[in-house]
Amino acid sequence: MSKFIKYFLYSTTVLILCVFIVGFFILNNAEIESEMPPRPESIPQSALWVGGPDGGVYVVLDNKSNENPAIYNAKIFHSEGSTSYIGKLIINTPTNPSFDFNDTSFYTGWDGDTLYLKDGRSLSIYK
Repeated sequence: MSKFIKYFLYSTTVLILCVFIVGFFILNNAEIESEMPPRPESIPQSALWVGGPDGGVYVVLDNKSNENPAIYNAKIFHSEGSTSYIGKLIINTPTNPSFDFNDTSFYTGWDGDTLYLKDGRSLSIYK
């Protein structure tokens, strides 16, 4: 009988350890989807939501009418509809300025003067 208990305890311990390892792996690799708040009427329909579960901003970018391809026209709005920034942003890699600015997945956040991209680049206020 004691052999049975010994094997049962070992088996149970290994099983619990496996469950914890799999659970840890799943939780660390799960992506949290950004919940976009209701869009206020003051924000253009073309604006992209850039944010996470704790908040974010709406972003409208284009590089029309700029001679320098590293400079983008930007309109950035707070989630409630007020304006955060309207003006020009310049990318920090002028030799490689292009990216799909209409794809939400390229952005990671806005800190008030810099718009961060997922690939490590950023766009800062152009003065």
